Amino acid sequence: MTDEGLSDGSRLDTALLDAFPKVRLDADNAAFYRGLLREQVVMNRCADCSWWHHPPRSVCPKCWSRQIEPTEVGGEGVIVFRTVLRQGRREAGADYSDGYVVVAVEFDEQPGLRLTGTVVGTPADAVALGQRVRAIWRAIDGRSPRPDFEVIR
Repeated sequence: MTDEGLSDGSRLDTALLDAFPKVRLDADNAAFYRGLLREQVVMNRCADCSWWHHPPRSVCPKCWSRQIEPTEVGGEGVIVFRTVLRQGRREAGADYSDGYVVVAVEFDEQPGLRLTGTVVGTPADAVALGQRVRAIWRAIDGRSPRPDFEVIR
């Protein structure tokens, strides 16, 4: 995709395309990725029924409205899923001696509104379901910033 435009006529800026060269950017997800560049978690919210949804879609999955507004979430929530990966791409700043902890965090804004990421700053065996976490921002190897999570103590 180029920055010439999207199917809905909106434009993607070159900085967004350069920052996420392997992502298929479109009108539905561009606001999410622009938020990452600003170190914000931006998710779609329906203007008609106020339902949040992620991944981004052009239609509200609850009421089928097309009145979707990208809106920043607070970035805090609870771990509702955790797994430990012991192989794959290693990430800087994570402790791999006990594996690579990947979690799904349910944000405070709404039950079911989730994002996956890595927990950093806590040993793998100390990461548990139900723990409160907050999004933190890391740029690794010159790549675009992305949200990971730290345990709120």
